[in-house]
Amino acid sequence: MASSIEDLVEACSRGVDECRGAVRKFLESMCPRRDLCLEPPRGGGRLLERYSWVEDVIRGGVPDGRSRLILYVISRYLVNVKRLPVEEALLVVKEFIDNSCRNHGNCSKIYDSWIRNVLRSVERGGWLPWSLERMKERDPELYDIVRGVLGG
Repeated sequence: MASSIEDLVEACSRGVDECRGAVRKFLESMCPRRDLCLEPPRGGGRLLERYSWVEDVIRGGVPDGRSRLILYVISRYLVNVKRLPVEEALLVVKEFIDNSCRNHGNCSKIYDSWIRNVLRSVERGGWLPWSLERMKERDPELYDIVRGVLGG
């Protein structure tokens, strides 16, 4: 069992199979309560591809619907698809808010404390972002805004 980095390196010098086992045991020892550890998303690369449009929305900003996008799409994308820590995700959300102001004149205040609460809740809940299809179904107005920003 690899209980330290030194043990891990030693096990890995003995062969691939021993190394894999040692890495798994070492990582398990770093998180003794599995219910408190986040599992990586299934099909992580596919999820990033599937939600690549969110990056365009973040870069371009929107003329309306910022709070709803943060709540249902952007926060979930940053925390549960990209796996960013809350503080890094907060910076990206602020970038989205700045882009909305600069590109669309949508400059009203959204408080950092609200954004942090959303990010923490999303992290605990593990929810995935709304897809464009789900957005069209649940919030057609927001869907139209996003489609307009995405160019179609």
